[in-house]
Amino acid sequence: MNPLDLLNPGAWWGLLSVPALVLLYMLRPRSRRKAVPSLRLWRELPQVERPTPRLRRPPLSWLLLLQALLLGAGAFALMRPAVPAPAARHVIVLLDTSGSMQAREGSTSRFEVGRAEAAKLPDNLRVNDRATLLGVGPGITTACSACTAGDFQLALREMQPGAGRADWPAALALATGLAADQDVSTYIISDGAFDPLSADNLPPDTHFISVGSPAANRAITALSARRPPNGTAGYSAYARVENTSPNPASLLVQALADTVPLPSRNLNIPAGGHADVTWQVPDGTLKLTVSLGEGDALAADNSAVLFLPGEGQDRVLVHSDHPDLYMRALLGYHGLQPVTDTLKSEAATAFTIWEGALPATLPPGGLLLVNPSGGPFAVQGDLAGVGGPEIVGRHPLLADLDLRALYVDKASKLGVPSWLDSLVQAPNGPLLLAGERDGRRIAVLTFDPRDSNLPKLAAFPLLMANMADWLYPQAGVGALHPGDAAPVPPGSIVTTPTGRKIAAGEEGVFGDTGEVGIYSVEAGNGKPGLFAVNMADGRESDLTPIGHPELERAAVAGSMQVVTQDFWLPFAAAALLLAGGEWLLYCLKRGRI
Repeated sequence: MNPLDLLNPGAWWGLLSVPALVLLYMLRPRSRRKAVPSLRLWRELPQVERPTPRLRRPPLSWLLLLQALLLGAGAFALMRPAVPAPAARHVIVLLDTSGSMQAREGSTSRFEVGRAEAAKLPDNLRVNDRATLLGVGPGITTACSACTAGDFQLALREMQPGAGRADWPAALALATGLAADQDVSTYIISDGAFDPLSADNLPPDTHFISVGSPAANRAITALSARRPPNGTAGYSAYARVENTSPNPASLLVQALADTVPLPSRNLNIPAGGHADVTWQVPDGTLKLTVSLGEGDALAADNSAVLFLPGEGQDRVLVHSDHPDLYMRALLGYHGLQPVTDTLKSEAATAFTIWEGALPATLPPGGLLLVNPSGGPFAVQGDLAGVGGPEIVGRHPLLADLDLRALYVDKASKLGVPSWLDSLVQAPNGPLLLAGERDGRRIAVLTFDPRDSNLPKLAAFPLLMANMADWLYPQAGVGALHPGDAAPVPPGSIVTTPTGRKIAAGEEGVFGDTGEVGIYSVEAGNGKPGLFAVNMADGRESDLTPIGHPELERAAVAGSMQVVTQDFWLPFAAAALLLAGGEWLLYCLKRGRI
């Protein structure tokens, strides 16, 4: 682009008005003023032809100058002069809000250090520049979108860290999308507590700002409970304690069955090692609490809580013409009560098994859909004689599962929604899928188990156990992790550990589980419920900062976007001012002011 450009060059003809004005002044005859006593005698004089105008030198007049400037300014305004200018800059800040950012460093925390680093970034923003602030935890939170520097600082002060694992691939994909058509600089502020990321498809100008220093930490990274396999009363509880510091650690692990202390464990854990401990929890215990007796840099992972379900506490609704197959497979779960009629139990619904054609409105909570049709699933044909299917990827539903002997006589070939992932694949279509929709977990079997040898395999009860664990984590296998969706009665009110009251939707799931601690649920039936969210994440508990050179990408030289910035408004304003000045001068000369 030229230093000066015209966005409407066709309006150049407006400049011709200036020489036209001068020509009028040159042709206009000059009249002389003369004072006379009366004009009465002049009325009878014969009319004479006026002399033909002759060209003369234009007068040196302020009126002529003002009028010429007025016409010139108007013509330039119509041509819309413009100059090249840098495009408005957009600064995107991705601030880590994962659990490890709660780690204390002296009198402050890693998150506070990261927040201070983020506060420096908008200092050099110009008037038209904008900033976006994203909090990166299990989900991506938009604290401020394309806002001014002042709004950015306000949103930054209100941000708080969570306790879950940060979803950096999703955050970088979002930042890359925002940078597609803009001059964007992206800043990632984190302690680096995540695996190396792919450098592909990064925003064009990316910078990684590392915060934090190595800190000693001990953590409870797993806590679960199971009914003893011999059928005795109570639960068998298991916990894993990790020492992520560079030095050996001696610590005391304490456990409570409700308010009754269980035997404590004195552990000596080597640097970077772990220790596993177990307890026999008395029958009738509702709440199991495990804690470490020594404080360290991160308090969120020093305790964990499980609520142990009572006999038949939560129901599983089975909608099938032949429900016995599923009910037998779920009888081993102490806290689950399989029912075929919603009126037979007043317990909360853990999840639903629905076989065949789907209703217009799906039941709330987690779902296992068996040989479905209708709704989001379009049946596109049949699969026949499928054996030796392929296991795709890793998923909790496939844990310890061997399906090499599976043979399916008939399965439906479904049009699969994009939010479902294939886990077990036949040559011409999927057999088992899983995914999340509107915050709830959904698994799909594309065939009727009775049309296969699955019920005769040892893998079937294990598959159903994995289904129960995945669809309803509160069934006793473990507590939720931050960011996991909790099944709750539709329309209930959930109180978070910090006292916030949040209304759950009609889908029967609650997804705002970013805080560690105990949540209470108030349902319409007046029976309160409880569930726990534990940090229990070895990756977040490791407080050794990690550099990520793959996230550094400087902007390419000369890649700054340039836009045209027109300035016709100043010329239009000048024309208006000149018009007003010309009128005032004319009135002064005529003695009207």
